[in-house]
Amino acid sequence: MTDLVLRDIDPMLVDRIRRISVARGWTQHQTVTNLIEQGLFACEHEVHGGFEHPEVDALSDAIAALKLLPTGGSF
Repeated sequence: MTDLVLRDIDPMLVDRIRRISVARGWTQHQTVTNLIEQGLFACEHEVHGGFEHPEVDALSDAIAALKLLPTGGSF
């Protein structure tokens, strides 16, 4: 696996990463990897401007079908 070195990171950003790591029970490596992956998904979605992949299309169809269901009673 390739190493990635980040220099001159804002201390506030480092603290936010540390807090997520503690809250999730992840190692620092797992936390940074997960955050990068989630950030890439979000950025890729913006670049593609919508749904393109079959899995995402299936999820979109499922959400649309759920919206057609009648609302449940109040709790």
